[in-house]
Amino acid sequence: MDAEAAAVEDADGGERDELVDDVGRAALAGAAKEPKPRRVRARYGGQNLVVTVAQTLGWAGLLTLVDQVDRWWLAAPLVLLFCFVMQGVFTMMHEFFHGLAHPDPRVNYAIGLWGSLLFGTSATLHRINHWGHHVRNRTPAEQGEFYMPGESRLRKTALYYFATLGGLYLGGLVFPLASFFVPYSAIEWLAQLKTRNTYSAAFEQFKAADWTRMRVEGFLLMAFWIPLAWLGPWKLSTLAICYGAFMVTWSSLQWAYHLRTPLHVVEGAYNLRLPTPIRWLFLNFNCNLTHHRRPHLPWQDLHANTDPRETQPLWYRWLLVLLPPEPFPADPSKFDKRYF
Repeated sequence: MDAEAAAVEDADGGERDELVDDVGRAALAGAAKEPKPRRVRARYGGQNLVVTVAQTLGWAGLLTLVDQVDRWWLAAPLVLLFCFVMQGVFTMMHEFFHGLAHPDPRVNYAIGLWGSLLFGTSATLHRINHWGHHVRNRTPAEQGEFYMPGESRLRKTALYYFATLGGLYLGGLVFPLASFFVPYSAIEWLAQLKTRNTYSAAFEQFKAADWTRMRVEGFLLMAFWIPLAWLGPWKLSTLAICYGAFMVTWSSLQWAYHLRTPLHVVEGAYNLRLPTPIRWLFLNFNCNLTHHRRPHLPWQDLHANTDPRETQPLWYRWLLVLLPPEPFPADPSKFDKRYF
């Protein structure tokens, strides 16, 4: 156990032996401020540039292949592969969120910005939401699988399936564009649902400079996609199919790591098993619990720091996402970790 080891308290006050770095401790303390990132290994910065180029080529190549095939049974595996590659694009954006994509802050941001253009969102919007997630994980703001006393079961169920089947992605696409018409002074109004909605709570973390940068990124998003959609090499139907599939898979996977886990800001996550080639395309994002414990680990080190006995298969967790919200349990211990 190194100098950064910290004990994680269970809900019953006991202690576990997992490693939690200083960012993990900050999350336990409820600190939403982003810590100053450590120096990224130079070799990882170079690797990440190569990976970003490879992802871009894979993005363009798969769109081209889907555009050219005329049989659904040929297109379907290509679209699925596109979703896997785009999950890796999000992982590289995630490295930017943590200051891990490159040791030069300007290149680190450039990697995050480019990934967000391919993804279809604002890098700044996702960065702020992600740091809030580290603080609010499994708090009432991030308990989408429950409906509470006094909440409408129908409304909660409709909202849950909207978010799961693509709404999370759509929010990241639409809001940067809508922000041109929303003044920064509106953040207090936007945050009024913060106790039950983590995305509403995230608006409290925005600074004026963040709002401006999100608007600039929204403009760049339009400048990138409008010419590409209307004048580019791919049919609109191809873009709609590929990004529609990615919208659903990415949105649902965001829940798979956390739903029906212990109500603990760090331990409320799972490491999920994947076939090795798919894990490579995901850039180890499936090692989600390890990331919550040690958010400063780059993606290259996540798998090596994950105990293979402390996992569940990703397909099983994804199927659980399809279950509707249920009443908040009288005994939350029913969601204690189970590994198989």
